[in-house]
Amino acid sequence: MKKIYHIILILALVAICGCQQKETPAPDPVGDLKAHPGIGRVLLEFTTPANAVSGKVYYNSGSVKKFFIDPEAAVQTVEVDGLSAGKNTIRVVTQDISGRESLPKGVVVEVYGDSFYPGALPNRKFVKMKEISDDSIEITFEKGNEEEAYVVVVYSDFAGQIHKKTVTPDQTTVKVEGADLDLPVTYYTVYKPTEDFLDEYVSTTVNVQDAALMQLDKSVWLMTVTSEASDAPLAKVVDGSAKTSWIAAAEGDQTITIDMQSIKMFSGVILSQGWDFDAGTMAGHVAVDISNDGSNWENILDKKFQHNCFAQEFPFAKAIKAQYLRITLSYPMDSRPIQLGEIDLYNDLFNTCPDEITTMPKIVNGTVPIQSDGSDDLGAPVGVGRMQRAVGWNTSDNSIITTDTAVGGLCVFTANAWGISDVVNGKVWQTVDLMPGYYSLDWEIGSITDNRGQDAYGVVAKGYALPDIDVATSDASVIASANLNNYKSSTCKMAFDLREPATITVGWVFTTHDMWVITGSIPWSDLYINSIELNTR
Repeated sequence: MKKIYHIILILALVAICGCQQKETPAPDPVGDLKAHPGIGRVLLEFTTPANAVSGKVYYNSGSVKKFFIDPEAAVQTVEVDGLSAGKNTIRVVTQDISGRESLPKGVVVEVYGDSFYPGALPNRKFVKMKEISDDSIEITFEKGNEEEAYVVVVYSDFAGQIHKKTVTPDQTTVKVEGADLDLPVTYYTVYKPTEDFLDEYVSTTVNVQDAALMQLDKSVWLMTVTSEASDAPLAKVVDGSAKTSWIAAAEGDQTITIDMQSIKMFSGVILSQGWDFDAGTMAGHVAVDISNDGSNWENILDKKFQHNCFAQEFPFAKAIKAQYLRITLSYPMDSRPIQLGEIDLYNDLFNTCPDEITTMPKIVNGTVPIQSDGSDDLGAPVGVGRMQRAVGWNTSDNSIITTDTAVGGLCVFTANAWGISDVVNGKVWQTVDLMPGYYSLDWEIGSITDNRGQDAYGVVAKGYALPDIDVATSDASVIASANLNNYKSSTCKMAFDLREPATITVGWVFTTHDMWVITGSIPWSDLYINSIELNTR
């Protein structure tokens, strides 16, 4: 009997050992692992082995997300959020019914933040809106740029249901049908860093009806004027060129009235004095009135008109809606008839100003505080790093000091007794392109140690260079000059006229003298310039 028990025990042990040897192995890792990025999140896609029933995702250096496998799905998806912007390493494991885990499968994915795109995203350029029927419109856009994903047009039907239409980057027109056009039709532009991006970066929303009001087209304007010369008609102010001018046929104030043929929304007017400088006279003042019926007018602008041929922008206090525009020009420079080169309007979406029209340039880095270039110390005896060159100014090789960081202004400085050598025929300048006009280069001169310490001349010269100091006032290129020593703690206004477009160079030429030799007591010489500004007079 004992022998039978021993046999049964041995058979049981063999059976147990046999079962242990045939135990099911751990599941395989996931296959075809892909990661689709989003804003602070990622969507994982992968395949799983047949014996896996669940799994885990490891992310953020220790965070874990568990998931269950859908046996009916060929591809499993798991979303993981709470990720930081930048590169993230994510690992996935599978588990069988007994909890045995596979080896991990990892992927590195670039996750994006809310501010991936710096600044405001641009909207697709609206071109026009065409009414097809009481409930249908056609919207025309320019083509989308390379970074744009698509445009979304949003509208409501008569039941109040919201509808959306997508416009691809290559698509320039879209029809909106069955829309309640008493309600806003809007659009926004979508940007995605990658094609499989989960989320959307979107621009601000544009109201299509307002955009249609902002569509500006000078070709449909109907215009009248108080007078016009036979060889310089009013049509010259809308021909897209400031080189051609309307000229009044008579002296005195002149009024131009414009019917834009429909209500338009605009934020300001841009006026360009004509380039034909001698044919007429520049106005000194402009007034703008608006109307919706051509009879009742509201004044929205009264401003001084600068006497130059650059485009002059006159912004309104707020955007306005009107069909009629009236522009009154007055106070001519002399008794000859007023002229005008071009009239343009602008708003947040459109600007009718032609490319050739530019605004008046400004002197770069010409007012206190002057930006210094951070150059090495150029005058250790007066303070490490104190004396430097001014950013934006050209300098001759010997003009190593053009600004004083302690004072904040432009300067002429020398201290021969301290090892800062005198400068002979030093030059500091900028070059600008100017249109015809009446100009003034205005200098605010600060302190001057002693007039004997330097010879310094402010100069305006035609061309790309300043003259040498010995001909600073007499060279043929010079159209304005002044001895800056004469303007200590005062303003020097250097007036000049241009009758045709010209390249001019502005700045100062100087020679310094050893004040220690002259006085025996003062080791330095300086002349400080608080500001240099180019203005119209």
